[in-house]
Amino acid sequence: MIDIKTVSNKYELDFHGKKIVFKFCELLAFRNAIQAIAIDAHFSSNHSGIEIITVCNLTEILILETRDVIVLKEIICDIFTPKELKLYI
Repeated sequence: MIDIKTVSNKYELDFHGKKIVFKFCELLAFRNAIQAIAIDAHFSSNHSGIEIITVCNLTEILILETRDVIVLKEIICDIFTPKELKLYI
């Protein structure tokens, strides 16, 4: 299971039981790393379907499968999309 919640001005990511705490600037860097992943490449025949990214100033490494990337892209979108816009999406 992948989930993220706010804990006293920080963001706590639960990535399959591993807890990673982000400051806001680290969350922005994480967002950029997730958004940079080309999900359509995961469905080509010559792609492994695995992404490796570092987070929190290289203190953590995440190995992401295709479904993890999709879920994280949705979570990041939910965090950074204003609630008013979510009504129209």
